[in-house]
Amino acid sequence: MKLNDALIGALLALLGTAVLWQVQSFPAIPGQRFGAALFPGVVAVGLVACGALLVLRGWRQLGSGEVAALSVGPLLREPRSIVRLVSVPAGILLYILLSGWLGFHLTAGAIMLGWMLLFGTRLPIAAIAAIVLPLALHFAFYKLLRVPLPWGVMQHVVFGP
Repeated sequence: MKLNDALIGALLALLGTAVLWQVQSFPAIPGQRFGAALFPGVVAVGLVACGALLVLRGWRQLGSGEVAALSVGPLLREPRSIVRLVSVPAGILLYILLSGWLGFHLTAGAIMLGWMLLFGTRLPIAAIAAIVLPLALHFAFYKLLRVPLPWGVMQHVVFGP
């Protein structure tokens, strides 16, 4: 399925606007010049700007008759493509449901491994990446950004009983 760029751009701009509105309620961090709203706010401004550019491009395409507002492409006629499409929101939902119990490392690693295999990565590369990437993300979020990630069952392994 192909959505016109104007529709996708409008959704991105709407998402960016919602994020900008939400980050206004983020608390200031004592002793720091920049608060918790800085990074999501910068990303949200980028979403709004890119969304606006996509809307302009989409309107031009619609006006010139290049593309329709919505069309079904040949890829969505293949079952494997539909499974890949559905796997992304399903993986996010699985992370939301399981990360508190399993922990970030196990949940993210399993989902990454599944996605990489589904999208055609060879098993040895996918397995290494599914181990290394959650560790790198943990370092970035837990150590650098000081965002706590759920440990789940790994808490007893890392911190003891």
